[in-house]
Amino acid sequence: MTDPIPTIAALRERLSIMDRVRPPKGRTALSLGLSCLDAALAGGGLVRGGCHEFLPAPADAGALGFVASILSGLPPGPILWCRHRDKGDPLGHADMPYGPGLAALGLDASRLILVRPDSLDDALWVLEEALRCSALAAVVGDGVLPGAVALRRLQLAAEDGDALGLLILPPLARPPPSVALTRWRVTSMRDGPPQEEGGRPRWQVSLLRARGGGVGTGSGPWEVIWDDTAFRLRLAQPLANGPVAAAE
Repeated sequence: MTDPIPTIAALRERLSIMDRVRPPKGRTALSLGLSCLDAALAGGGLVRGGCHEFLPAPADAGALGFVASILSGLPPGPILWCRHRDKGDPLGHADMPYGPGLAALGLDASRLILVRPDSLDDALWVLEEALRCSALAAVVGDGVLPGAVALRRLQLAAEDGDALGLLILPPLARPPPSVALTRWRVTSMRDGPPQEEGGRPRWQVSLLRARGGGVGTGSGPWEVIWDDTAFRLRLAQPLANGPVAAAE
């Protein structure tokens, strides 16, 4: 499924080798897969050279699947996935991402470099070093909640490496202020999907913060579903007598 989980020393050496040939910098953006989501952002998507946060609803792990669906649209290249779970995590997720589950969302698990640090400090070190390595297609911090100073360091590292950093925060009712480029709220949708869409991953997504742009009527929420035939996100069909979703 993936490479073996590296030690800190082995990871440092691997990133050093990968970064010897640095592609030219250019603040490109990764599409979120839907024009209505991309249009809410000044860069037309998730801009490289910065960190983007995804906040799950309390006791909801749906943000991981949503991020995986976005990563499926990346150009070729390795993805470093750093997973840290605090012992007090109510979801109790101590294992690594599930390969077949990622594949169902269009993400080839063989692209992942998996890291599972024992401490938050180690996780932050891994993320900072990885964000400086422009050879990586993306860097994912899963379950990592950096403080203000640590997040600023990650943001500067991403700018230096022209990296795309995606931070899946622990589920929090009141998240702290952020200096990330964007922050999203992602909630799994479980109730009342149309019969023909049963079993497909479905999320409600809202843009909570976007640096350099106001968050207003174009901030959602949007109800999106993973189309496992076309391998892309699409807007969910509105429920009977329910609100009509914004058109793409």
